[in-house]
Amino acid sequence: MAASRKKLEKEGQRPRKSAKIKGMIETFLEMRTKQAEDEATQLARENEAREKESREKEARDKEATKGDEFSIKRCILVINTMEVTKQEKVKTYAVFTKSKENRETFIYTSEEDQESALIWLRNEIA
Repeated sequence: MAASRKKLEKEGQRPRKSAKIKGMIETFLEMRTKQAEDEATQLARENEAREKESREKEARDKEATKGDEFSIKRCILVINTMEVTKQEKVKTYAVFTKSKENRETFIYTSEEDQESALIWLRNEIA
């Protein structure tokens, strides 16, 4: 009788252990599923951030390329083709660095009429 009681106790314990193991496995699987979902969400956010950064960089590059049309370098190249004194030339640098609008005005007017551009520039440095 004692042997059969021990046998029943052992059989009774096995289902409990497998139920615990089953619960632990389910908990583990839930945890891993949540972790995988979190990682996928994080990856999606990182990809979105990279794409946004890429679009912003393209926009900045496009603006920089557009800005090269009125660069200080180009203004200096144009002023070097005109008859100006060295002191006038040095003063023009301040006009060119003051604003993009000054550079635009100078470039556009010098393309149409260099003499008028030079008169405008002399008024700006006066």
